[in-house]
Amino acid sequence: MPKLSFLTTTAIIAAFITMPSIAFAKDGLTLQSTSIAEGQTLDMKHVYKGFGCEGENIAPALSWSGAPEGTKSFAITVYDPDAPTGSGWWHWFAFNIPTSTNSISEGGTLPEGAITLQNDYGANE
Repeated sequence: MPKLSFLTTTAIIAAFITMPSIAFAKDGLTLQSTSIAEGQTLDMKHVYKGFGCEGENIAPALSWSGAPEGTKSFAITVYDPDAPTGSGWWHWFAFNIPTSTNSISEGGTLPEGAITLQNDYGANE
């Protein structure tokens, strides 16, 4: 089971006016999760079900605060640069998340108006 790197494997949340990285506060924007932790083994419930994987494909809970003034919306991307593909693996794309939203509960239920794109599995999840 892969170990998590909170900087690369989990979500990168971005205010569209800035591109801060996660795991620490940058320009005031911070990201936290009660579902996953830096350097810990990923729980099977958060592993994809398919492509030979036997997880439950449940998105982790995420919360953020300190968005810069002028933020119009948020985006969440989940990228695994260590996937054995030669180019990494995109797990999740969500954008157009309203600034009134400051968390996504475990399971990844997005607010109305948010948009997801097809990931490298060929799914919109």
